[in-house]
Amino acid sequence: MYLAIKEIFQNKLRYSLIVTTVFLIAYMVFFMTSLALGLVRDNRTAADHWNSTGVVLSDYANSNLTASFIPENSYTGKLTEDAAALGYMFAVTNLKGDTEKVNVSLFAQDWDSFIAPELSEGSYPTSDDEVVIDESMKNYGITLGDTVQLNGSSTTYTVVGLTKDNKFFTVPVVYTNLKTYWTLQGTLDSSRSISAIVLKNEKQVTADGLTQISENKMIAHIPGYTAEVNVFMGMIIAMIVITSMIVGIFIYIITIQKLGLYGVMRAQGIQVKTIVWSLFCQIFILSIIGIALALLGIWAVKFVLPATLFFYPSWPAYAGLSVGILFMALLGGMISLPRLLKVDPITAIAE
Repeated sequence: MYLAIKEIFQNKLRYSLIVTTVFLIAYMVFFMTSLALGLVRDNRTAADHWNSTGVVLSDYANSNLTASFIPENSYTGKLTEDAAALGYMFAVTNLKGDTEKVNVSLFAQDWDSFIAPELSEGSYPTSDDEVVIDESMKNYGITLGDTVQLNGSSTTYTVVGLTKDNKFFTVPVVYTNLKTYWTLQGTLDSSRSISAIVLKNEKQVTADGLTQISENKMIAHIPGYTAEVNVFMGMIIAMIVITSMIVGIFIYIITIQKLGLYGVMRAQGIQVKTIVWSLFCQIFILSIIGIALALLGIWAVKFVLPATLFFYPSWPAYAGLSVGILFMALLGGMISLPRLLKVDPITAIAE
């Protein structure tokens, strides 16, 4: 370890290149991981809060909530304390008198059902012209007490409650009752359909035209969700592997340049295992410094990113990734092992 540290201080510029490389790769891995986690959360947090044991959708919807349509005659008599009706639609909202519009997911349910959101501020609606919104809507200038419009309707709705971390399909959720949902759909006086029946306590619901699936399967079938997550994961894995290759190449070049020095060390009676230990200590120290700088950078960047960006820092995830990057960097050092193990003092000194 002493030999490794001493050599790093004697060749600061050379080894700073390795630190910079590890820092850049680790920073990008951490940043993309935060984006991937933010994407995952923003697609599903509203559904996760149900703590459901199953979701019933229409057969033809292909496990996709956004395409599910359950007519009134299919769910009548099937709703209980453990089976709650859910209406879903993609919507647009804006402050009354304001032209700036915000995309939202609209969830409709009975306010006394178990899928009603937990409030962080305010109260539950007591009339059809009141709604609850996710508090991230504050980023768009909409908060408690404001009056909003939904889908351009002439009816206005007062925000009486706020809830935290409730997003679906990457956008904030606006909660209404089922009557408001049917009114917005134009089906209040006709077929009062719903999108899903959410279940808890292992409740089972069966009927012609309906299928029961897990909540995770429903989330996985959100359009684009799985593909986006796979792309992020592929990029993260690729960059961790690249770490091994780049660090290995750097160390190999440095090793070749120092073969004469290693020959002198061998001639002095220093064992090969001591030289190898020194090499891997260098990789460990340089990688730790690079990873530490990347963690510092990812901690700082969250203060300058826009609040609307789906960026979610996770220190447990960073810890696991740091171990992976460190392991791959050490693995890259194996490239130099054959040359070190075959160092011949006389030949190396002659070179």
